[in-house]
Amino acid sequence: MMSGCRLQRPLCSVYLAAHSRARLRFRYASKYLNCRHTSNSSSTDNSHVKDNIYTIPNALSLSRIILSPVVAYSIVNGQHTTALALFGIAGFTDFLDGQIARRFPSQRSLLGSIIDPIGDKLLMGMSTISVWYTGLMPSWLLCIILGRDIILLTGGLAVKYQSLEKFTLKGLFNVTDGTIEVKPGWHGKLNMCLQLGAVIACLSAPIWSLQDSPYFHNYLILTGVMGVYSLVQYILTYRNVMGKVRSKPAWMDESKKT
Repeated sequence: MMSGCRLQRPLCSVYLAAHSRARLRFRYASKYLNCRHTSNSSSTDNSHVKDNIYTIPNALSLSRIILSPVVAYSIVNGQHTTALALFGIAGFTDFLDGQIARRFPSQRSLLGSIIDPIGDKLLMGMSTISVWYTGLMPSWLLCIILGRDIILLTGGLAVKYQSLEKFTLKGLFNVTDGTIEVKPGWHGKLNMCLQLGAVIACLSAPIWSLQDSPYFHNYLILTGVMGVYSLVQYILTYRNVMGKVRSKPAWMDESKKT
């Protein structure tokens, strides 16, 4: 859902900062993920990105963050048509900000790399929980969607933890000082499209009386199956990624020496 040239990622993408004593670079590719460890040597390329805050993509990302609770409120109060329209508008802003950042380098920003994925997760998370709360989505599908995101985040933090030269909370969540960039392969992209479609289908069900349609239920099952499959692919790849970083954080070894 995001454009990579904006230092951003799709909904299911994870950006994590990492250090390395030798500032090693590695690029790992698999059926599900591509992981790239980049150095800070490209600071000249990113210098203008850090300073450029007031951009159109950032405004669009902020609007998506603002719209997320409005969508959730509309769903909970049974305003499904309004919620569906707002969800579509919010989704379009996600597509639009990525296109603008891709075509116009001056519109890229470091702030966008932070608030854009936050907006995505808020929109999807709040919408998914809301449709489940109102009985439009089955509990098992909610568990798959949210559980997958939690595992992705936990795995990403574990990789970052293993890569730290010195442990600090600021360093653990710093996304600017070197990055391990984790991008989804076609499995993850397809899974994200299916999840978006599932939210749309659940919102559309009470409007067009689709609750009893076999196509509706089969689509939800397909979404759940793909979610589990993509999660398995991630776990397999995650094991290989962990082999690319030190088995024990450097700061632990240094603390023992002292």
